[in-house]
Amino acid sequence: MFQQLTDHLFFVEDTCSIYAVCVDGKVLLIDCGTHLKSEGFERLLGKDCSVERILLTHFHRDQCASANRFQADGAEIFIPFAERRFLEETDLLKASYDTYDNYTSYYPGRGTLTDIHSNGYAYDYESIIWCGIRFDVVPLPGHTFGSVGYQFEIDGKLVLACGDLMSAPGKIQQYFWSQWSYMSFQGHVNHLESLQTVASLGLDLILPGHGAPFIPTPAAVTGLQKPLEELYELFHGQAFQYYRPEFRQLTSHVYEVVNSVARTYIVQDESGHALLIDCGYTSNAPISANPHRFIDHLTPYLETELGTETVEWFLPSHYHDDHLAGYPMLKTKYGTKLASSPELKDILENPHNYDMPCLVPQGAQVDQVIERGHPFHWRGIDFYMEQHHGQTLYHHLIWFSVDDRKFLCIGDNISGVSFRENRDYIHSFIPKNRTPVSSYREMPKQILDHAPDFILTGHGGGVPFEKTEIERWQAWMERWQTLFTQIIDQPHPNIGMDPHWIEFCPYKVHIAPGETVKFKVIITNHQAEAQICQLHFRSIENVNLCPEKTEITIPANEKYICQIQATFPERFETHSLPIVVDVTWNGKRLGEVAEAIAYW
Repeated sequence: MFQQLTDHLFFVEDTCSIYAVCVDGKVLLIDCGTHLKSEGFERLLGKDCSVERILLTHFHRDQCASANRFQADGAEIFIPFAERRFLEETDLLKASYDTYDNYTSYYPGRGTLTDIHSNGYAYDYESIIWCGIRFDVVPLPGHTFGSVGYQFEIDGKLVLACGDLMSAPGKIQQYFWSQWSYMSFQGHVNHLESLQTVASLGLDLILPGHGAPFIPTPAAVTGLQKPLEELYELFHGQAFQYYRPEFRQLTSHVYEVVNSVARTYIVQDESGHALLIDCGYTSNAPISANPHRFIDHLTPYLETELGTETVEWFLPSHYHDDHLAGYPMLKTKYGTKLASSPELKDILENPHNYDMPCLVPQGAQVDQVIERGHPFHWRGIDFYMEQHHGQTLYHHLIWFSVDDRKFLCIGDNISGVSFRENRDYIHSFIPKNRTPVSSYREMPKQILDHAPDFILTGHGGGVPFEKTEIERWQAWMERWQTLFTQIIDQPHPNIGMDPHWIEFCPYKVHIAPGETVKFKVIITNHQAEAQICQLHFRSIENVNLCPEKTEITIPANEKYICQIQATFPERFETHSLPIVVDVTWNGKRLGEVAEAIAYW
């Protein structure tokens, strides 16, 4: 089936619904099906036309099996960033998929037969420009957790290619895709939230991934929403509630979002210029199958309820996704700039180099480095930001004064729940964060030293400073440190707490045949005396390492960085090519305690 929808927009039916935008003999496709070939468009649109670009909505092969054929003919392939693994590494994914993983239900094996090597990514909320037409990437999780739609204007009509979110007014083609894990309603909830997004766009035409284009009347969308809402209620025993942020005003110029996964703090002047401290997930539809995807439910309400005109700066308390995942959207929407301490700059910009938890895979360029003790001036307010070890090694303390109050943002160092419920407990303990033992003792000390009026916690909100409460916490944390120091059989307890006291950077790297890669090996001496460290590097057969051995002396309480170069073979017999380092520490052989992973 071939149908012309407008002067420049065409509908082609294959194993999915394919949409072609044609400008001066050039063609852009949204999805490409299974059987369609370039010559098919030449027959339909004229022999001089050529498919230049394909935008994919999700990873299912009924939508994209033809992509490699079109690419071989010269087309550029753009894939949803949230699903890049399912398209670029489908070979590895199929080989490693464990059918006895009884709790995964999103059918990862149903992607393309071979890897699709993308020419670019469709990033949520960003735009792809082609032949003067702007295709806005709209995140539409539900059918899959990485699904996107493409909104664009063509021939005077505002159009959305929605993938498999809908197939017709009030209809979806297949429901089973929406259960991402065994017995969960996550996909179902996200589907509802995505329909709410579609209803707000003011569209003239919807282009479904299966089925014919249709006009999005209110009934077309609500006709699907209402049954899905009722199904949710039948399953959970309570009505479904669409998410909207709730704001709490702390002072005239400081607000917090009280129902986000991690607290977002807003500092705003009288003209609607805002600075945000942290912005992670603000939805009641978390995407645990792919947890690094931010769905924007925040900014429309910033504008309508707080009068925010723009968000000029973003200050993260630390690098974890529940505090950072919203920044790419802020940058896209407002041009928001990012500030950081020098110690956190690289992990924010190059998260792929680190084996750390809760990273946001989309690195963010730091626009300004705030040096320790130096103020960051914004709209008459001085902000100070310093790295202070806490819940993670890579953690900021941020403090500022406004409205005759001093605020201290402590991120996840101590939970606000601990303050609100007057409870003594460790709210977050993750050794992989590289948390030094001493940091737990330092957390309350930092607060006491600053003596703020308000403590802004990462979870639990803003709480008034009470000295006696913090002193109680200090005693609690002293005991925590004492116990760990007591039980760890190492020259220094941090050797038994820090899994990365010897680490490679980058940790994981994608390689080509015959490529040479330089790695840094970073060694931290936690001890109070200098240590002699012998390093012996090894890999699998045919990986050439230079040097293979080295010996260094590391001063007390210092880091040392050495370089190693790896040249990989022209042919591979494995998918991964690990590099390990065998360490002898002050005469004691520890074994192969750190690794880097190259893969293809």
